[in-house]
Amino acid sequence: MLNAREKASLDIQSNLIDARQEGRPEGRQEGIEIGEQRGIDIGEQRGKLTGSVQVFEWLLGETVSPDDMLTKKYIEKSALMVIQLQKRLRDRMS
Repeated sequence: MLNAREKASLDIQSNLIDARQEGRPEGRQEGIEIGEQRGIDIGEQRGKLTGSVQVFEWLLGETVSPDDMLTKKYIEKSALMVIQLQKRLRDRMS
């Protein structure tokens, strides 16, 4: 009976993982479509964030990340990098 419960639990976990992986591309595509409807160019946003990250890295005297590495990141991760780098630069200047 215990083995049956463990198997059922593992099956449920596996199904959830599969559902998440299946839903992510659909969610991303939906987000891109909504952005396009609102006049937001995802490529332009990604390019601006990439440039910002690289400028802050340069100002901090760090190795500048290559374009291809940064453009593969999700926009949210790139935006977070910009915020973190801005904070480090502000802290360094004060």
